[in-house]
Amino acid sequence: MKKFTGILLSTACVLGTIGMLASCNSTKGIGEETRKIVAECEKMNRDDLFKAAAEEIGDGTLKFIGTSSRFKNAIDAFKAELAKYNPKCANMTITKDSTVDGQIYTKLLTEIESGVTNGYDGALVQDGYQLQMKGINTGYFVNYIPKEWAEANDTNKELNGNPFSLQYNMKTWMTHNLPSSSNKVVIDNVWDITADTYKGKIQTMDPRNENVNMDWLIMLTQDKWCDVLKEAYEDSTNDNKALKVESYAKYGEKQKYAYAFMDGYIKNAVFNGDDGAARDNLVKADGSIGWIVYSKIASLSETDAVSKKNITIAALGDENTDGTTATSHIKGFGGFMYKHYLQVMPYTKHPYTTCAFINFLSTTSTGYAAWGKDIGDYPSMPSINVDRTKFGHGTLSEDKKFTQNNGEANVFPCLNDPASSWWESKDGGNVVIEDPAYIVTQYGKVMEFLNDAIAKK
Repeated sequence: MKKFTGILLSTACVLGTIGMLASCNSTKGIGEETRKIVAECEKMNRDDLFKAAAEEIGDGTLKFIGTSSRFKNAIDAFKAELAKYNPKCANMTITKDSTVDGQIYTKLLTEIESGVTNGYDGALVQDGYQLQMKGINTGYFVNYIPKEWAEANDTNKELNGNPFSLQYNMKTWMTHNLPSSSNKVVIDNVWDITADTYKGKIQTMDPRNENVNMDWLIMLTQDKWCDVLKEAYEDSTNDNKALKVESYAKYGEKQKYAYAFMDGYIKNAVFNGDDGAARDNLVKADGSIGWIVYSKIASLSETDAVSKKNITIAALGDENTDGTTATSHIKGFGGFMYKHYLQVMPYTKHPYTTCAFINFLSTTSTGYAAWGKDIGDYPSMPSINVDRTKFGHGTLSEDKKFTQNNGEANVFPCLNDPASSWWESKDGGNVVIEDPAYIVTQYGKVMEFLNDAIAKK
């Protein structure tokens, strides 16, 4: 997970920034030629687009940057595709630059505002708030939607088309219980984590320093999720009905549930520098809870003291046979899906090639293979994903080495990852999904509340 590089913004500063960037919407002429070509690319099928890209780039260099370094694993396959149309493309170069959220936007905006014409051609970014503020409200970034994606019957155009989303990444609730535990912790309702019992037991990241956690908390204030929180609060599985939701009524009849939840979460949370550290601290203590990026547990090394066998993804339950859980095991929501977005830069020298690379990553199984084996990552075009419903099946050797095999025993139930359709469905994981436009409208208000709540911890 990536972190903000800047210091906290006060509410006044945030609102001032919104006004400043909104005024940039009046900027005309930035990348107009690029926009015309991108509009043309959206009408081209993959074959015609790749032909145009191969002619354009030849043995040149495409400058690409991402918050995920995974895209570099697709470069060789992309070059091979273009080489079918132009042999020179076998010698083309794609930069492998990657950096954290704050820095990537600084790099890109510096180039754009300076009128640099030999800078980055395209980018893979995350953090809906910064994307909306710095790339969309300013009118700087250019959105490209592949024709194959737009015409597919398994893509959500409204949710993922503008800004164009490559994939979802997910944070989710998880628990760690040792086999010898006499009082196993089960989180079957999101309000459970606000109970005093779990103070100091929730391993996560500080929302002031970690944009994804901030975006998640803001999304909870949306009417839809306030209703979900209300329903979960009133459910018999809620272990913390003593929490006085009415004391947060000044935030709104619906929003009081979101603010009450945020306050309880903050009081009980232990903030870590990154999700890897949160995961490592999760497995150090029996009966601990994590709000952590799902993929982080896959890389947890097995030892005599630490095992993925002891981790349960709350929504999936500890049985989780082949990722086919009928309904979620947690009331409320099972996780937060934030997105990776693919955008074209306005002064790109290679608009056809940039669009072709975005097309390759987002509409072909070969291109998406760079992320396909990562649990908790879901392409916005589900048909190109890898089936991970049996990723916890395999064999575990005496020296703790795991070999994944769908036909073997279910060694690690927590790794049996359902399809994104299950996570998104109301009866399934019912995950919260990032909405950049909404996040911008509530950022200052929620940040002010969180600053105060954290100060009182």
